Order: sequence, then C-alpha cells, then structure tokens
Amino acid sequence: MAAMCEPEVTKVEVNQRDLVDKVLARYPEEFTVFRELLQNADDAGAENFVIVFESPHGNMSNGTKPDPNSAKVFKWLVKNDGAKFQDTDWKRLTKIAEGNPDERKIGAFGVGFFSVFSVTDKPIVKSNGKMVSIYYGGDQLFVRKEPLNCDLDKWTAVIEMELKQESTIPRIFDLTRFLVTSVTFLSHIQRVTVMLDDTELSCLTKTRNIASQSIAISEHMIRRSQGGTMTIDSVGLISQEVNVTFIKDALVGCPTIQVARAEPDESERNPTKSKSFFSTERISRSNGRIAAPKIALAASEAPSLKSRAQFSSKYHIYSAKVTVSAKSSLEKGLESATKKKPPKDFPFEMVFFSKDEHDKQSQEEVSNPGIGSVFRGPQGLCPRLEAEHPARIFIGQSTAQTTGMACHMSGRFIPTVERGSIDLANGHVSKWNEELLYVSGFLARVAYDSEMSKVKDAWPTMQKTDAEELALYTIKSFFFHPSTPDPKVSRLIREAFYACSTTDQFPFISDQGIRYTKDIRVFHSHFAPFMRNPILPVELRPISASMTFPEHLRITPYAFKDVVKELASRELSEGEMTACLRWWSSQFGSQGPLEEPQSKWRSELLKAGRTHTGGKEVRLISISKFVDQRMLSVRRPDDPLPDDTIPPSLIQGLSPYTIPDSFGWQEMSITHWLRHVRTNSSGAHDITRSPSFAQHVLNVLGAFWQSIDENNRLEVRGILEDITCIPTTIAGVAHMVRPQEAHFPEADVFRDLPVVRTDVLMDYRTDQVLQYLGVQRRCDIETFISKAMNGIRWNAMDLARYLITSAHQEHVTRVMDMRIFPCDSGERRHIRELFASTEINRALKLPVINCEYWDSNTQEGLFLIRKGLNEYPTIEQLIPIASSSDDRAKHAFNFLCGPFYEPYLEKQFDPSKFSGYSFIPGVRNGKPCQIPHSEVFSDPHWKVFGFGHLTDHFNKKYITKLKIRDRPTAEKLFQVLESTPPKDPETAERWFRFLAEKGGKQSHDAGAFFFSAGEFERIADLKIVPVEVSSEQPQSSKSYEPVSPRECFLKSESYPEEHFYQQLFKFVDFGRSANAFLKACGVKERPECIDVLKVLLRCPKTFLKLAGDDHERYLTELRLIAVGHKSLPRKIHEEMRNASIFLGYRRGKSTGRDMYSLEADEFELCKAEEVLVADDMESRRTFGDCIFIAPQEELLEKFYSEMQVKSLSSCIKYTVEPDKELLNAPSAHSLRHSIIEKIPIFLHEFDEPRFRNGMRLLRWHDEDQFFVRACKRLDVTKRLDFPGATIGPQGQKAHPTELSAETQTKDGVNVLWIKEPKADSYDIAAALCRLLFSTYKKNDVLSLMTILDTDVNVLKRRGYDVDRILSEYRENLEKAEHGDNPCNGAPPAPVQAPSQDAIPGSEPVSDKPEVFSKFSKFLHWFRKDPKLGEIKLSEIENSIDNVKNIMKAEGGDNDAHISNREQVGGGKKQKNVAYCDEKKVSKTDLEECVDQHVGQVRVWKRRGTMLGVPKELEAFGKIVSDLAQVFSINQTRCHIFYHGEDGNLMGFNRNDQIFFGLEHYMQHHKDAHAGKAYIDWQALHLLISRRYYIMAHEMAHVHTPYHDEHHELLFQALATRYLTELHSLPAVRDLFKCASY
Repeated sequence: MAAMCEPEVTKVEVNQRDLVDKVLARYPEEFTVFRELLQNADDAGAENFVIVFESPHGNMSNGTKPDPNSAKVFKWLVKNDGAKFQDTDWKRLTKIAEGNPDERKIGAFGVGFFSVFSVTDKPIVKSNGKMVSIYYGGDQLFVRKEPLNCDLDKWTAVIEMELKQESTIPRIFDLTRFLVTSVTFLSHIQRVTVMLDDTELSCLTKTRNIASQSIAISEHMIRRSQGGTMTIDSVGLISQEVNVTFIKDALVGCPTIQVARAEPDESERNPTKSKSFFSTERISRSNGRIAAPKIALAASEAPSLKSRAQFSSKYHIYSAKVTVSAKSSLEKGLESATKKKPPKDFPFEMVFFSKDEHDKQSQEEVSNPGIGSVFRGPQGLCPRLEAEHPARIFIGQSTAQTTGMACHMSGRFIPTVERGSIDLANGHVSKWNEELLYVSGFLARVAYDSEMSKVKDAWPTMQKTDAEELALYTIKSFFFHPSTPDPKVSRLIREAFYACSTTDQFPFISDQGIRYTKDIRVFHSHFAPFMRNPILPVELRPISASMTFPEHLRITPYAFKDVVKELASRELSEGEMTACLRWWSSQFGSQGPLEEPQSKWRSELLKAGRTHTGGKEVRLISISKFVDQRMLSVRRPDDPLPDDTIPPSLIQGLSPYTIPDSFGWQEMSITHWLRHVRTNSSGAHDITRSPSFAQHVLNVLGAFWQSIDENNRLEVRGILEDITCIPTTIAGVAHMVRPQEAHFPEADVFRDLPVVRTDVLMDYRTDQVLQYLGVQRRCDIETFISKAMNGIRWNAMDLARYLITSAHQEHVTRVMDMRIFPCDSGERRHIRELFASTEINRALKLPVINCEYWDSNTQEGLFLIRKGLNEYPTIEQLIPIASSSDDRAKHAFNFLCGPFYEPYLEKQFDPSKFSGYSFIPGVRNGKPCQIPHSEVFSDPHWKVFGFGHLTDHFNKKYITKLKIRDRPTAEKLFQVLESTPPKDPETAERWFRFLAEKGGKQSHDAGAFFFSAGEFERIADLKIVPVEVSSEQPQSSKSYEPVSPRECFLKSESYPEEHFYQQLFKFVDFGRSANAFLKACGVKERPECIDVLKVLLRCPKTFLKLAGDDHERYLTELRLIAVGHKSLPRKIHEEMRNASIFLGYRRGKSTGRDMYSLEADEFELCKAEEVLVADDMESRRTFGDCIFIAPQEELLEKFYSEMQVKSLSSCIKYTVEPDKELLNAPSAHSLRHSIIEKIPIFLHEFDEPRFRNGMRLLRWHDEDQFFVRACKRLDVTKRLDFPGATIGPQGQKAHPTELSAETQTKDGVNVLWIKEPKADSYDIAAALCRLLFSTYKKNDVLSLMTILDTDVNVLKRRGYDVDRILSEYRENLEKAEHGDNPCNGAPPAPVQAPSQDAIPGSEPVSDKPEVFSKFSKFLHWFRKDPKLGEIKLSEIENSIDNVKNIMKAEGGDNDAHISNREQVGGGKKQKNVAYCDEKKVSKTDLEECVDQHVGQVRVWKRRGTMLGVPKELEAFGKIVSDLAQVFSINQTRCHIFYHGEDGNLMGFNRNDQIFFGLEHYMQHHKDAHAGKAYIDWQALHLLISRRYYIMAHEMAHVHTPYHDEHHELLFQALATRYLTELHSLPAVRDLFKCASY
C-alpha cells in the first residue's frame, strides 16, 4: 500500500531533432550560417575568415576549373584564425541554448552555431589539435571526438559542412554583398575570402582608422538615458573603408565569357530555402532526383584569375562610449534572460554615408545595370534615401529590424532568438532595449548637428544649388520613417532625437543657408518684399513636415513683432517701404476705423518706419496727408510736395478709400498744394518764371476745375491773380503775364496781342480756368474788319477760330459773304471760290486758301468747309485736268486713284461720261500715251488686236477703282474679227491661241471662253480661218483665203497628207491652245458622219474616185455612216435613199469564183431601190449574176434595210406543185403534231416585227389554218420579182429548185407539203421560216430545225422552260380569241436559250429560278422608270462627254454606278443579249489572277477552276489595251475574265468596269486574222461579235443599264465617234489591205 501511495515520476524527454528544426525555422534570412559563424569568429578575435566551396571533382586533370556561376558543390568549409577552442568551448558544443557567459561577447542564446544543421547533418569542427563531429542518433544529437587527420596550417578553427544534397554554388556577388554588411561593426575581422576549391572568387578587406576624431558634445545635450541606466561619455568619428575584389567570372549575371548557366532552383542556390532545410533526414544521392555532376567548362573557357573587378566604399562611423549603471533588479532580470550580466561599458556605433559616397554608389548602380553595386541592394551596406532596403539595427550582425532612418546602428541590443528584431515586449529586456534606443536618438542628434555644422561652414564656398543639395541630403538622412517589423523602434529613436537636447537651437536649411529653426520663418508673399529673415521656401515645406518637429522647434510664420523689429533695425528702401505699407493696408484697410489695440499697433508701426525717397528722408510719424488718385493722374513725379504729404511712390497701388482708416492720413487739397507751389517756388518749379511748370499747374487746375466749389475757386483766383503765371507769346516772343493781361489765340487774328500759348490750350479744361482767371477772348467787329481788309496777309485758320467763338451770328455771315479771303497768289476771293490748302490742291495749281497749315479734322477746318470752302476738286473737275498735257495730269490721275475718291469712284463714276478724255496713262502701238477709258485694258496681251494697255508700273489698285476692264467685251472682239480677220496662219495662230488662253483654260468646252453660245454661232460662220489656196501653177509666195470654222477640221495623225480626206476636207492646225478656241467656234476634231455624208451626197462617184476607186475604202466610210445615220435629220435620210451611195456587188459572168468573197467581180454605186440585202443564200446563188446585193456585213445590211433596201427573200416568189398526194400519211401526221407541240418554243424568241402579218398568233392546231400534207413528188419554182434586175424580162427569171418541203397558202389556209419517203429537216424548217417571217436568217432555220428534231424532255434539260412557254402561249391565244391584245402585241418574255454552239446534252446553268423571273416581271410593271438611262437626240454629245469623263478616271473596286444587269424599267428592250449579261457571272464567282495581269488590264478566272488561264491571254490582252487607247479610256477600267463554260458571253459592264470574255475570243478568233479580233465582219450568226463594238456597247452601259433604244442610240454614236482611231490600228488596216500611213 505504501508503494502505491508514492508519486510516479517520469523523465521529460526532448526530441533534439525537432527542437533544432524549430529553432532553425526562426532564421528566415539567406546566408544565416555564414552570419553566425562570422560572429563566432569575431568573438574569438579572428582577423581573417575564409569560406571554401568544394566541388565533387575539384580541378580537372586537364587544368579545367569549374564555372563559378554554375558549379555543383557538395561541401562548405569555414576557416578563421581566432582563438583556439578551449575545453569550455568544446563543452558548449554539446549543449543547446547555453550561450557565452562573457558579457563582452555578442552571443546570448547559444543557438547560433546550430544553424549549420540547416545545410548539413554532420558538421565537423577542427581546432587546437582536435576534431569533433556532431551527428544525429535517432532523434538525439551526439558528439564524437575523432583524431585530427590533417594540418590546419595557420587556421585555428575549421568547420566542415558536407551538404545534405549536392547544390549549385550560391551567387558569389550576393554572398559577398551580405558579407560586406556583416563585417561593418565587427571588432576584429579584417579580411573575408570566398573560394571555389583552391580558386579565390572574391575578397573583402575592412580598414578602420583607429585614431578617431572627437566630437564635442554640447552642454544642452542630456547624456543620461531616461531610466538612468546608460550614460554617453564621449562621441568619436571613425573613418572606415571596405574594398571588395571579384574575379570577373564570379560576377553572376555578367560573366566575361557567355556561359549557359542552368538556373538552379531556389533550394539549390540556398539550402536554407529547400523543403528539407529543417529536416534531419539525409537525402540519398542515388535516388535519381539529383543529376550526376558534369564538367563545367572546357580548358579554353577557364576563368582568368587576372581578370578582376574592384569595388570600394568609404564612410564614417559615429561611435559613442556608453557606460552602464544598471539597478540590481534590472541586472538580475537581464542575467536571467541572457545567462550573462550586462556589460559595464560598450561602444554604440552609427554608420553615416557622405553625399559623395551615396552618389558614387548610385552612379555605380547605373553604370553596372547587370550587377549593380556590391554595397547596395538586399542586405546592402549603403541604403538609398527614402527607398527600399533601409538601414538596420545591428547586434554584431544585421537584424531584420530597421532604424526608420538612413543610418545603420549597432549596440548591445538584446534581440529575439532569431535576430528578426529587438525585444521590446519582455520586462527587463524591453527596458534595456528602450534605454539603448535613447542612446540611438542621442547619437543621431549629435551626428545631425555635426553634419549640419559642416554644411553651414561650407555654404559660403559652394554654389547655392550644391550647398542646398548637400543640406537636403543630410536632412533626409535623418528622416524618421516607420520602422519594420516593429514601428515602435523608429518612434522611440525620434523621440530621443528631439528630447536629448534642452535648447531650441535646431539647425535647418533656409534661403540664407543653415539657420536655427527658431529664426526661420515660413515664406509668405506679403512679407517677402520687405522682411530679411531667413525663410523656408515653399518647395521645402514637405521636407520640414517630414522632420515632424516638436512644438518648440517648429518653423513659425511671421508675427507683428517681427515686422516692428525689422523696421526698428534699419531704414527700409523705397520698394520695401511700399510693400510694408501695402501689407498693413491689406490687413486693416477694409475694416473701417481701427479699434484701440489696432491703433496702438499702427502707432508702433508708424513710429518705427522710415525710408529715403526723392532725395529726402521720410518718417512715417510726420505724415498726415496723401495725394489722391485724381491728383496722381495729372501731377508729375517731380512735382513739389508739402513735407506732411506722403510721396505717392510709397502708396502706389493702395486704395485711397482705405488709406484714411489704415494710416489716419487725409487727402491733400488743391489749394494746399497751390500755396506750397507759390511759396516754395525755385528753379524749374517756379510758377512765375518757368512757362512749362506754369502750364502744368494750369492743366492740373483744369483737371480739377469741375470738382472745385466756388469758395475754393475764389481762393485759387486770389492765389494766382497777382502773379505772372500765364505763359503767352507776342509776335512769337514768349512772355509771362498776369491773367488779366493775356488773350486767347482766336482774338489775335492779326498777330499783335499777348496770346496764351497753344500748348497750354491743348487741354480744353484749361480754357475754363483761364476765363475764370480773367484771360480775354475777342475785340469788336469793326476793328476786326478794318484789320482784315488792309494789305497784310493773315491766316484764314485764325479767322475761322475767331468766328467760331463769336457770339453774334450776323457778324459771321457778314464776314463770310465778303471777298475777304486771300489765296496763295495774294488775290482776295470769296470762300466758295477757294480750295483747301492741301498738297494735292497746290500741285493741281488750284486757288487755295491762305493758311500756315491745313487739317480738315480740326474745328476751324470743318467750319470753313461748312461755309463753302472746297476741300477737294470733284471728279468732273479732276478728269479734265488729268487729260491735260502739262505736269498736272500725273498729279490729277494719282489723286483720282487715291483713297479719297474710292467711294465716289465705286458709286458715281461712269466711264461713259468721260469717253472724250484721254486720261488713262498707257501704251498703244508700243508708245506711251494717254488713252480713253474704253480703249485701254489691264492685260497687255490684248495689244495683239491693236488695243491699248496699261504700263508695267501701273498700280494694280487703280484698275479696280477706275473700273478698267482686263479684256475687251465679246462684242468688241467680234467686231474686230469680223472687220479685220487674220491674214495668215501665223497671225491666226497668235490670235486664236491668245483667245483660248484668255478664256480661262485650254478646253473643248466653249463655256471656257468669254464668247456666249450665240456669239460662237456667229463666229462659226465668219471667214476668219486662213487656209492655203492650192494652185497647180507655181507661185512665189503662198496665198490664203479665209473660210468659216464650220468648213474646217483639225489635223491629226489619223489623216496624213496622202489620205483621201485631205482632198475632201480643209484641215488646219494652229497648235493646241488655238485649236481649242477653233473647236469652240465649230471646227471639228475629225469629219463625222454628217460631214462625210454631205460630201458623199454632193457627188458619190467623185467620192469613190477620190477614194482611189477602192471599194474597201468606200465601205469604211459607209460603215461610219451606217453607225451614225440615225442621229441625222429625216431630210438627209430622204436624200440618202434617192442618191446612188449604196455600194452593190454582182457576180461576174465567169465561173469558178468564190461567191462568198468580198472581192466580187463587179461593184457599182446604186440607189436604195436598185440593190437588195442577200438574206437568202440559195437565192443568192441562183440570181446573183443579175442583181446587186449589199455587202454581207451585219452592220451594213442593217443600214441598207433601214434605208428601205429590200431583202432578197422578199423578192422571191415560190410556186408549189405537189404530185401524187399521200392521204393520211403517218409522217405528215407526226410532223404536224411535232410542229404544234414545239413551234411555240421557237416563236418565243422573236419580236412581233419579225413576223408576217397574222403569223405571230397562228393557231397551229386548227386545221382551218394549218395542216401538213405528204406527196410523192414536189415541184417548187422560185422567181425573182425585182424591177432592178439586170437580165431579161420577168418570165425568164423563174428557176426550178429541189426542195423536200414547202408551204402553200390558199384561202387563208397554210399547208406544209413534204416529200416522201422523208423530207429534209432543214427544208421543213426553212419552209416554215418563209411562212412566218418576211425575212429570215440561216440561224433561224437551224434553231427551228434543232427544236423540231429534239425531244421536249431534252429541250427541258437544255434549259428551255417549256411548260411556262406553252402556258403563256395558250394564254395569249385565249386573249386573242376574246379580242384582247396580249402583252401589248409583243411576244411572251423570252427565256435565254442555249447558244447554237452549246454541247449537246449539256445542262445549262441558271443563276435565277423561275420565281425570280416572275417577280422581276412584277417589279417591271410596278416600278417601271422610263426616265432611267433615257437619252434625247439633242443630248447625245453631253452623254458621250459624261461617259468619256467617267471612263478616263482610274478604275477601282469602290466604283458604284449602273451596270448592264437587266433592271426594272427601260424602253423597248432588245432580245437575244446573252453575249452581254452580267448576271451570268456574279461578283463572288471570280477570283483575281494577280500574277497574270497584262499591263494595267487585270485578269480574272472562275473561282475554284484548277486550270490556269490559257496562253491566248497575252494576245487578247494586247487587243483590249489597243481598244482602250482607241476609246481613250483608262486601262484600269478594262478586265479580262476566263469563264470556260460559256463561250457565248463576250463581256459585260459592272460598276463602270468593262469585262471581256477570253473564252469567246478563243472559240472564234484565236486562229483568224489578227484584225478580225478587233472587227469580225463576217460572223453573221451573232448580234455583235466584234471587240470594238462590244467596247462601245459596254461603254454605253455607263449611261443606261438597259438594252433598249436609248442604249442603241448612244452605242451607235460611240461606235461612230472612234471608227477613225480604230482604222489607224495596224492589224485593222492590214485586214482591209489599206495603205500604210
């Protein structure tokens, strides 16, 4: 039982591994191991400290050394030469947390050494012949002594740390920077070396000047800390220098040789950052996570030991000797916390960098951007002002605690265990540290005073800006910012900084250097002009605020006592006194009367204030008056003032309303001033002797006169009436007289009275003063007249002045009616007969009034003008003088053009009134003269017509004023042209060119000239163009005859001398400008259709003869007429039909000739009734030798037909004689069914005019109208019914023919006879075409034959909308049966049929469905716009010009205009325009072939086409380029597209861009004659199959989108216009075998 009652005791065990890990976790900073070992070495008194990083391989056998930037290391060694380990030292290694008991040592907690476990699990310590290893056994640490296996040389202690894991060597630059800071406050360490194996990477040496400079401590400094624990005995200034040397390859980030460095992760550079840093488990090197070491560098890449970089820094250390007298309680508390007693004394040190050193390190950072400064950066020694990396608290080594200022501090602070900060939380430790912080503030204040004293001493010898920068640097070094991590540190230091001194003498910067803050004042603009205190500039206020001065040290604003003190201390300058008075007035001037305290202050101010101005001393206490603003405005600065009046310069800018209240002064009165002037007159200010001063006094009186009351006026008169104060002149001699003796100037008309000087009277207000003082104004009228009529000449201005002031108007009238006024010649005249005495009037020798000067703006001048004086001559008086022959003419003309007459010339001058006066100076026929207004012009070039012109020196301003024209009127020029036309081409060229240029520009537009349209019409009929007269007889000189412009044409390369046009027309060329004028007058650029036609109608045979009897040349002209004839008058058409101008061909009698050749055996000029259009080739073969037929060209055939030339088929009569009819023949029945079923499809393609009467709506299913019969034999005879036939009677012109089918019409029944056994499909189709059409073509027959022979389903597949066509056909028949007019007589709308060249069985592509077609028809009915694209015959030329202007501009993708897309509206449309259908090729269907453009012609192909553009592109591109030149359009508007599926599409117009189809060219022209590519005259199966005409066709679409009569009109006009240019192309001329030009 007793055993059970005993307490159970259990031993507490400590897991040493976890304990070490947790202790190490409190050391967060990098390089902690080196910091602790460096401190231990310094405590041991070591002077040298070496860090060695060992690599796995060391130096290679080939001499290669590891790269110091990327080497892998496995062991760290630390060596020092301090005291050897003693038994107590070995013993402390075996104990944790047992610090060094020596109070002189830094270590306090005994855990610093164990930081080595952050990098190794088994540190080894070698010293004093022993070697000890420390290692973990489980969770416990063990120490094992081992024999020393090597010689330590000079080193007394070596610590080996084999790393937990192999890692990259730390960055040497960062490590060295850390070491530089670490050695700052160490007592013994002087040299630290970092090595890689046996290679030195960096070395730093510290040199401290032992002989310190003693700093005197002022008596007002409180040396004992607030708790009384510490006392500062003395302060010394120590100079310290640190030098650092690197091999350059060790400067990480800036290697000498660029070596690819594999950036290690953070754990490799710094083992303390690894996850295993605080782990005691060893990581196996064979686990695959650590790569095997590699050879770092080749031999050639080994770093050079001679390549070194050096850095240095010098700074000062303020060192205070501190003695400690701690209370016993504090001593015991500290011993309990640190296991050692507090030291009896210790040094406390603070680092201060001079501005030069600070700037040096900043510059080093800038100049070495890759690495910076080794003294700057994280944990750097030299902090930046108010920037990152601030100064810190050191306890031997740096802690994480900052000081809040720019100075490091080192003392015997007691830190937290991990040295993160100092302990301000734990009892006695906190008390100790707070006492030390007082020492920090005390030492900072001593340093501040010392440094500011240096600045103060150096200030006079430095530039102000340099001195200010030095002072601001010192001040900013002692700014107290919040410290980290504990902000209480900087607050306690700041409090001690200010509290350690009992005086208010704190040095600070001012505008006058370093002064105490008590003497510095805050800058204020009111005081700055007159106070001389040192001030704090506005820009330095933030600096003052940052110092957070206590109340007694703050810089204060100005006080009143400062002002009084300043005034009493010295005499202010005039400007300073002005500023002082302005300040006082601004403070108290607006408050009204001053109260008692303020009055007292004012008295003090006035009593103390004194200044010197105007040569005398001014004391404010003696002043009682001031000069008001009105007096200031009129007085002179040097005017004498009474002694009791403040000089105005001292109160400048003050309000006169505030001065009485502010200073107690009153305004100085005018009488007070006059008395002073009278009694104190001397020198220049003597009113009785100085006329100028007397005048000034009178002017001052005049300025104040209205405000002076009667009593004061009487006082003024009493002061001045008995003194000679009036400046006068008598006959030009100056006198000073009393007021009653003086006269006004107007009274002295005759120059014999003492008259007040004129300058005295310049101020009208003085006049009243003089009158009040008694100055006389006039004499009686009779005396005045007697003086005026004597022989003395007098000044009229004086008389006027006298009369103006006369009170009797009858006196004025009496004088002005007399011939009393002398002129310049001495003769006396009436006022209305005289002119003002101006320079121009005298130059014109006009009688001028006598006066010394003249000014019409004066009162006298205006008076004389109102009474009748002529100021200037009138225009009517001036122009006769200007036309005179003497020297007055020039003056008169210049005066006429002067500014005075400008408004009169503009409104009243009528040149026609002065047509008889030659007053305009000019040049005529090369000689200067005076010319009438209507015969002179400003442009000298008009002299070519004999007109006068102005001289080169003629002032251009006069031209407008005198309304001189720059050119004659059009009517006047017309008269010259009509009366005297040019005699020869040279004169004509000059005239016409001049007229063109003067018209404004060289242009084809007649509106560019000054002739009206009607006048141009008149000129067009005038014989003004000289043309050389041709003569068969030789002549000595050329002779010319004048012809009218209508008869002429401009020469061009198109018509060389041998061209037969030269014999038909008169060609002229006077140059580009002259030609432009002639074109406006009716001269054409080239003969047009009407011109050629007129010559042709005059004598067709002569025309053919002049063409060299060349029918091809004749045809060329006929084509020109064919294109343009529609625009000709109807009367011309009648003449054409009745004239033998139609070229006809007849086959010769010889056989074997090619009847299709254009070179027929015979040709002849025929009338319209004598020639036929061969539309039936079979009949052409039969009757070709007895008729003349039209040229087989579509253009000419159409032209012939329009000229009412009959077709050959219309003249052929068929006789049908069937034999042996086969009743109910199946073939007849089948054929009739096929015709009934398919004939509507064929008829759908044609317009109403093509059909014979009634054939359009023939009921094919009705046997009463049509049926088919078969027979065994069919005899068909055709007979020519044409009066113009050339052989035998009519009966002999019948010919049998072999046909298998023919129609017969009898009694309204149409019968188609077919011959059995099988009729030829072609014969059937031809017979039906003869039945249907009045004239037909081979294409029509072939189309019908194809439709009849093709199944309906096949037709549908080929694109025929069969169902819709048949439906519309039936609807039209039903409407016709009911009497309606279906579709206004037009056939149903066409459906685009495939071309004859389409591949059988191919499916055509339709861009639009049937619904769209019907919708288009609806829109056509609903929105028809007949105005769009409409062209009137009278507007055809304007339309062509508009098209040309658009097409000459450069084309682009953004052009937006109309195109030839079938649009709603338009006139009567053409059918069968598939060759020009933009809808076939959508814009998105083409892609550009950028690399295949032909010049400026762009090339396109169908999108998605894999094949390239064919080789024929180049030849085709040349054709398009040539045609662009023919039509004078910009080539950028021409395009070529390759659309292989549709060879029938020749081109289209899209947004004013013309696209030409390459496929069509390839199918029809690539192997033909080159000229046919331009003009394919014989491709009759197409409506338009020629490149030239498609160009004209598409250009017409620029104006209209439709294929209607308006488009046709414009198209024909364009095609006619450029035929001549087309014929000039070599290929075209070669095609027609024309002679070369």
